[in-house]
Amino acid sequence: MLDKWVDHGRVDVKGRVLTLLREKKSFQLTGAVRFVALEAGDDRAKLLGKVKTVEALKQMGAEHYMESVILGDSAYKVQQGFLAEANALRRAVGVKPPAAGQPTGTKGGAQKQPGAPGGEQDLLAQFLLENLQ
Repeated sequence: MLDKWVDHGRVDVKGRVLTLLREKKSFQLTGAVRFVALEAGDDRAKLLGKVKTVEALKQMGAEHYMESVILGDSAYKVQQGFLAEANALRRAVGVKPPAAGQPTGTKGGAQKQPGAPGGEQDLLAQFLLENLQ
């Protein structure tokens, strides 16, 4: 998707900085992978469906190459991508970070107000819809 946005002149990526060209907003990106399938072994680390930064993989002692991660005796298929820092997403859509101890989403019985932003996924979706159409 990022390649399409670059090709259409919507964003520019230089190193680890993504810039929305029309809005002239820049965001620091961190390399990350999403664990999509177990290719061999057991998911003892409970990584399926999770996202980990490349730095976190190194700290775990995992070997990452292209669309594969090996951790111990387990081999995973992953999707490569990027993460943007959550507070940068909040600033982009004009939402203040939650106060200490305040819930960020709807878990734990917190009520989401109609039309109010939810967790980081909602913030990212709102940001992308507003800025990359």
